[in-house]
Amino acid sequence: MHIYGLALTGFEDATTRQLAALLSEPGAEPRHWRLTGEAEADVVMVDADTLGGHMTWLKLVGAGRITVACSATPVRPEATSGTLHLCLPATADSLGAVLAHARAKLQPAASAIPAQPTTGAPAAASHVPSAGAPKRVCDLLLDDAGLPLRIEAGERSIVIDPQLDRWYGENALKPLTALLHSPAHAAMTPDPAALTAARAGTGQPLARLRWFAALLADPGALPQGARAESRLRLTRWPEIEREFPRHFRIASALLRHPATVAEIAEQTGVEPNDVADFARAAQARGMLEVLPPAAAPDAAQPMLAARR
Repeated sequence: MHIYGLALTGFEDATTRQLAALLSEPGAEPRHWRLTGEAEADVVMVDADTLGGHMTWLKLVGAGRITVACSATPVRPEATSGTLHLCLPATADSLGAVLAHARAKLQPAASAIPAQPTTGAPAAASHVPSAGAPKRVCDLLLDDAGLPLRIEAGERSIVIDPQLDRWYGENALKPLTALLHSPAHAAMTPDPAALTAARAGTGQPLARLRWFAALLADPGALPQGARAESRLRLTRWPEIEREFPRHFRIASALLRHPATVAEIAEQTGVEPNDVADFARAAQARGMLEVLPPAAAPDAAQPMLAARR
């Protein structure tokens, strides 16, 4: 049995002792872990409720480390596609569950990308950044990070508020391209006054910004589980952004009948990379189905028809 290293960073002494006590209890999951220093740890648990802890969390995420953000504020479920979360005070069950998810991320077999189901409603795909690539703000968004963030790039800034499922900033998406391509460490914890001021506005659905992040994250890459010969199909009509008029043609073609990226590009006159980007963003919203290649025609059928 492999034993993984776990580091506890930024916690008050009482919380550290409580987590250590939970790890020492008998159970299926604690036996896989031992407490160790941050540098050699396989997984780092961070107190994300403090400014210093939140900065440490951002730094570790940006470096590609597997982290668990611990907070007394309820956030999204622990099993997200990116950073894991643990609600404090922890229980033996909640700690065991989040560590089981962390251990799954450390096992190669668990990290393989599953193929999309060919029947039933499609699921929203998890985001898998390119191997070795530093994380960017768009990756943080697709990892479903559950803590408020403020990102600035040049004269532009936005506040991401997962706890209310909103984001605050200018309405147009394209001007935010450089901001979403910023390195993950550019994301800062908004001070309480700034977050309160942002929440005084109406904001916009966070799903819209995540859609744009998926569109930008891996230019030209196929949707997860898809190959060049895979057929793609939209399961419902998406909201088309005015800034992307070509998406209307792509969406119309993908709703008509399943087709490959190359076929959709030929039908619509749109570049294949643009089709792939749209499909990938639709997949992130859970509205794209990836189907197997069309069956090759039976070469014997024309001959039989000719004999008749």
